Amino acid sequence: MDKQYRDTNGQTVLHCAVKHTDVVKYLINECNCDIMVTDKGGIPFLHYVASEGLLDVLKCMVMTINGHNIMDKQYRDTNGQTVLHCAIKHLNVVKYLINECNCDIMVTDKDGVPFLHYVASEGLLDVLKCVVMNNNGHNIMDKQYHDTNGRTVLHCAVKHTDVVKYLINECKCDIMVTDKDGVPFLHYVASEGLLDVLKCMVMTINGHNIMDQQYRDTNGRTVLHCAVKHTDVVKYLINECNCDIMVTDKGASEGLLDVLKCMVMNNNGHNIMDKQYRDTNDRTVLHCAIKHINVVKYLINECKCDIMVTDKD
Repeated sequence: MDKQYRDTNGQTVLHCAVKHTDVVKYLINECNCDIMVTDKGGIPFLHYVASEGLLDVLKCMVMTINGHNIMDKQYRDTNGQTVLHCAIKHLNVVKYLINECNCDIMVTDKDGVPFLHYVASEGLLDVLKCVVMNNNGHNIMDKQYHDTNGRTVLHCAVKHTDVVKYLINECKCDIMVTDKDGVPFLHYVASEGLLDVLKCMVMTINGHNIMDQQYRDTNGRTVLHCAVKHTDVVKYLINECNCDIMVTDKGASEGLLDVLKCMVMNNNGHNIMDKQYRDTNDRTVLHCAIKHINVVKYLINECKCDIMVTDKD
């Protein structure tokens, strides 16, 4: 294993023998080759084996580490990754490491990202299913499975509709689960404009109205409020989910012209200045838009709003 016996890529004889379990076994047991020996890219042999999905070779190495835990700090690479992180794309290896080696699915890399959350963020559904199936009956949404930002596996999977669907339908994950800032998952999806994921959630709420009180955040905001910067989501919520455009939160509003146009177009011919569209202070949409010239211009020119319209005072 001395430097003089390495090739031009810094590989040792152990690296070259990687696909031959009997040779690897001989080199480790008889020649005392170090399973953490690195190539010139700094990748330990152990991690290379895991990333290649070579289960038989990995088993051989686990058997030769003298009772040490394969997840111990000494078996991490320079990025703080464990053998479990490296095996992420190989189901059989992940299953072996969790079931036989008792690897912790919440083990973190040097950036503090748990293995479980990394799997979800990468959209690796088959691996996630494997992890959930081997979780000893624990709820994958329990606090012990939150990351340092209070995010659940559901938050991390947000850009992968198939994973979100699995977590909601099969794992009964709550769409109102919050991160440490108190933002519900449902509202986070809407604010990010992730229409496909939102549709998936709407389909799974068992006939409840997505605008019901139980689906409001701590500021009384609905999913419609959160989606305000995403016209396609607003259009879907109004047209398909029958969301009321007069729904109120605890606060005020912004001058989002495209969204306003979308609502006017889906207003069934009613006049946007009608009494039913006034707030509790009897203010019209024109009053509220006062600081946004483009919105005011649109309301006067296109919607024929009367500039002499009054509020309750």
